[in-house]
Amino acid sequence: MTDLQPVANLSERELNRRAEQFPLGAAVTLEMLAAPDCEVMLDELRRAEPVSWIPDLGGWLVSSREIARNLLLPRGDVTVQSEQNMVRASLGRMMLTVDAEEHGRMRGPFERSFRPREVERRFEDYLRELSTELIGGFASEHEFEVGRQFAAPYAVRTAGRVLGLDLGDVGRIDGFYSDFAGAMEYTGDPEPLRRADDARSKLNELLRTRLAGSTESDSLASDVAGESAGVLSQDELVAQLRVVMFGAIETIQASIMNTLLLLQLNPGAYLEVLADTSLFAGAVSESVRLIPPVAFVERWTRESIELGGVEIGPREFVGVSVIGANRDPSTFDRPHEFDVHRANSHRALSFSFGEHHCIGFHLARLQTTVGLEEITRHLGRLSMTDHNAPEGFAFRRPSFLRMAW
Repeated sequence: MTDLQPVANLSERELNRRAEQFPLGAAVTLEMLAAPDCEVMLDELRRAEPVSWIPDLGGWLVSSREIARNLLLPRGDVTVQSEQNMVRASLGRMMLTVDAEEHGRMRGPFERSFRPREVERRFEDYLRELSTELIGGFASEHEFEVGRQFAAPYAVRTAGRVLGLDLGDVGRIDGFYSDFAGAMEYTGDPEPLRRADDARSKLNELLRTRLAGSTESDSLASDVAGESAGVLSQDELVAQLRVVMFGAIETIQASIMNTLLLLQLNPGAYLEVLADTSLFAGAVSESVRLIPPVAFVERWTRESIELGGVEIGPREFVGVSVIGANRDPSTFDRPHEFDVHRANSHRALSFSFGEHHCIGFHLARLQTTVGLEEITRHLGRLSMTDHNAPEGFAFRRPSFLRMAW
């Protein structure tokens, strides 16, 4: 990739100065940012240091929604093109890791296929049929683990349907994307990146083989192949499909699990949704706001900028805490409450903002809502029998969620 921003080389004196100027941020660790109760710490940061220096992150953290929104707007002084970009290191060079004209070239062939009416026309009936099939596989057991038995196969098989490709073993594909997600954490450990490189190589081979043998004419892959003729090389097309699949797999699993968990933790809201399933759309929006599947967004400065009254130098890392931004009381009344009637939940930054706003967010909302509607239609009222609290720095969901009916 050209025009990569190198990492700023800061002196020990400057690092000490920043630690003194931002004492709350200086005490924050990556473990704290990933913890189930990180919201408390983020509230403190937002009140006192809405743009704060986090030594353990090696950069700045934004926890204010309006400041974050301003950072994510198209602007020439920040970029996603950095040698430090862990998304690029994991998933490769594609639309999320390039800017401006290059970004538009890579994203453009996909735009039409993800319009709301197009998404509903192509996929709503399929999503309901797939949900019914998956639920039928465990309905006689009277208990199921949401991620393994529903959310993961639902996400992977829908991704295959969207692309018009037979992706084969669900567990294998899910494993690839677990490796990709694991490599996007800022741990300094080279092993997750090695696994992501291996997963990317194997997935590339699978996608090229499936694309060559596909006979599905009404699919995103066939549409994009036509739209991108002479615009994207085959390698570039495969790279874009990798990231589209990431959104269709990792984030959908999280959205389904997080929404079911929040409904269990808020029984009054759950009873409302059971009585009126049209409220599932609001429940999904609130879930995505409170527990964003993608909890961290990254940028790098090209030159010195002023952000929320803080001067930030060139070639510096600036991250957005989506959790912090989505619970900002200046935008959301009662920000920590789960309210299925909230009128402005769409103002959350869970699907990012600006030119890198999630291209598949209409499909994500439809897919999550339909899956939850069908679970309710077939199984009725659920009760939670076991779970782990949602956690994770870059990606956030419970690792385990078991329900009975």
